Amino acid sequence: MRIHLKRYGVAGAATLFVIGGLALALLGAGGIVAWEYSNSNQFCATMCHSVHPEETRAHGMASHARVDCVECHMGRISTLHMMALKPTHAKELWGMIVGYERPLTSHTLRPSRDNCEGCHWPSVEHHDSIALKKRYDTDEKSTETTYRLVLHTGMGTIRESNARGIHWHIENDVEFIATDPQRRQIPWVRVKTADGKVSTYVDTSSKLSEAELKKFTPRRMECFDCHNAVGHPFKNPEDLVDDALASGRIDRSLPNAKARAVALIEQAQKLTGPHKEMGPRIDKLISDAAPKGEMTDAEKKFRAAMKQILVDSSFSHPGLSWASFANHAGHKDSPGCFRCHDGKHLNEKGEAIRLQCTLCHNLPQVEREGGKGSVPSTVAAGLSPPPSHEEPNFMHDHRTKLDDSCTMCHGKIEWGADGGSFCGNPACHGRKWPEMTLDPQARK
Repeated sequence: MRIHLKRYGVAGAATLFVIGGLALALLGAGGIVAWEYSNSNQFCATMCHSVHPEETRAHGMASHARVDCVECHMGRISTLHMMALKPTHAKELWGMIVGYERPLTSHTLRPSRDNCEGCHWPSVEHHDSIALKKRYDTDEKSTETTYRLVLHTGMGTIRESNARGIHWHIENDVEFIATDPQRRQIPWVRVKTADGKVSTYVDTSSKLSEAELKKFTPRRMECFDCHNAVGHPFKNPEDLVDDALASGRIDRSLPNAKARAVALIEQAQKLTGPHKEMGPRIDKLISDAAPKGEMTDAEKKFRAAMKQILVDSSFSHPGLSWASFANHAGHKDSPGCFRCHDGKHLNEKGEAIRLQCTLCHNLPQVEREGGKGSVPSTVAAGLSPPPSHEEPNFMHDHRTKLDDSCTMCHGKIEWGADGGSFCGNPACHGRKWPEMTLDPQARK
């Protein structure tokens, strides 16, 4: 088609140019609006992930609630880079159209330097941080136990040879093989330190042969391989009950408050369905299980707090619960750190990946209400730990290497888990940790 401007005159030609310019401007503005919407949480949650209603809810209650989905799943990268990357996510939309099994982990997270480090720049110096947790027993008084833990987030400057603590994993080159999508099973680890030393560790309990391991491609360890639940964490509802007791949202004067809460959690796990239907069903569950008698203020607070906890912990899909989504930042409810630091990953010399509590945190200090607590070491000034404390298998072997010299720092050696002595720490002994064993015989 040929446009003859003389036919329309100067005014007509100007009008055509204006109309054309406006059309292009509107088209560009529409494209920008569409682009911005495609990067919004609303688009990600309704168009891509309507099969994940709980994740949207969990994200809104998490510490990263103001971090948009694309900032983690695509990274804080340039617009052109993002435009090139976005088509690779189209398979998620196709999966929703044709149907697919609900994934329990993300395969789209970018390297940490493209997302996490946009805020958490690791080149600065990190210090220790303190975690204070209160837990409650299922006795009549809901007896309180306080745990105080000093976390060695990072000692020294990251990405230089003197990095220490948890962020040692950032400074050094760590690769691993995971055999499942959630990376709970890690049979192979390779570490290359700043001095060029390379060590390979293999899980002695793994049934995979060397040839089978070679079929997997090792992946470099990223921040989110441990901090995998920071975006939308699913917390253990019993921990949420403990938080409610600690904050006073559940009144501890109510008899058997923790025990009643635990019983309700067990019953509520059987309920599944749309989120909007869970409120009335949970109201009935709580009412049916409540003791008969006068409705006190403490009882009203209990019911309100438990309804909120149970609704927030509910899932629409049968068979799914908070436990379906492992949180690797720790080792309380899922293996977490013990995926590698379990005492079963050995190198050619028979040395284990160091399972030494104090690498990442100090020994927990425990204070029991109305009972004994932990007893710290009484280390004299200028006294250094013996070389045995630095051995890779120290946590497995320390109980077999006791002598009188131990009492110089730790006092009288009294085994147990009831507190009152250094070796009777309730936070360490008498507990079962996921996927970790301190029994040397179990590694053979």
